[in-house]
Amino acid sequence: MQHAARPERDPLGWCLTIVACFAAFAAYKIGFPALTYFDEVHYVPAARKMLELVPVNREHPLFGKELIAASIWLFGDHSLAWRLPSLTFGTLGLFAFSRLVWHASGRRVATIAATFLLATNFMWFILSRIAMLDMIEAGLRMVGLWQFAAALRYPDRDARWKLAASGLALGLALGAKWSI
Repeated sequence: MQHAARPERDPLGWCLTIVACFAAFAAYKIGFPALTYFDEVHYVPAARKMLELVPVNREHPLFGKELIAASIWLFGDHSLAWRLPSLTFGTLGLFAFSRLVWHASGRRVATIAATFLLATNFMWFILSRIAMLDMIEAGLRMVGLWQFAAALRYPDRDARWKLAASGLALGLALGAKWSI
């Protein structure tokens, strides 16, 4: 007689720990340098212009620039406020990625390893610390994929709501950057 494999325990605690460590490391001195650098020279001025209701940088969709503008409006016009949306969505995207891997694989070790590997990925780390559209798009993309995988894994449990959340997240990701 064959025994059914016992389902593995969800590594949510490990994933949350990795995500919290990532957020702490990514937030460390995020306001330095205080001047714009790399592609921030495009998106920060565009967000400032949006606050003045002046259209600018029309080659990119509005949502990501709106988040940077909202952060400037809420917290002031300084480097921490410019970069906060990227940090927020980089952290959210890492968590969503961990849930995506768990729902897609059901494997505890694979989920922990994949989460750790993305948390230590240099590109993910750097883009989570720069006021650009990429991490807003990537974080929302991961949320969309997570919800899609969750709907496939548990079709009985609110799958329609998960698919709707997936579509909303992917649509907002498209609204942040066309390259999704």
